[in-house]
Amino acid sequence: MPVQCCSLAGKTAIITGASEGLGFEIARQFVLQGASLFICSRGKTKLGLAESKLKEIVDESQSVSSMVVDISDSNRCDELINSAVDRHQKIDILVNNAGVYGPFGEVNQENWNDWIQTFQINVFGSVYMSSRVVPIMKKNLKGKIIQLSGGGATNPLPFISAYACSKTS
Repeated sequence: MPVQCCSLAGKTAIITGASEGLGFEIARQFVLQGASLFICSRGKTKLGLAESKLKEIVDESQSVSSMVVDISDSNRCDELINSAVDRHQKIDILVNNAGVYGPFGEVNQENWNDWIQTFQINVFGSVYMSSRVVPIMKKNLKGKIIQLSGGGATNPLPFISAYACSKTS
């Protein structure tokens, strides 16, 4: 049964990292509240399954679209945003949910490139997505950006230093 909080009828949302887990559940709740969605993640198979499940519960006034996007790739982010605007002429909500744990282990033994990739996804990808939707939201005089953070920002997580650092940024 959906949580009754507010109607999202007529709203368009982009949700990153929406193929499974918390991202998928956020997407499901948004659909149940009436939103149309553009969802993305890096995994094509899981993303396709998520899109199919969400399409089973939409009504005729809603749509669900998906695109394989690694949010550390600014060109793919732009394609996602442009697709949403082309279809709906607006973006009402952005949910920055995508994230990775990054390298596991002692900081002095972790691969530096894995650290960089963790920050590119967990920090820069979310900032980039936000920077691109803000002008669209300003033009429409409204919008919401929801930025998810993980437990790494508030609780010590041994051997997951890149994740913890990126979630406190």
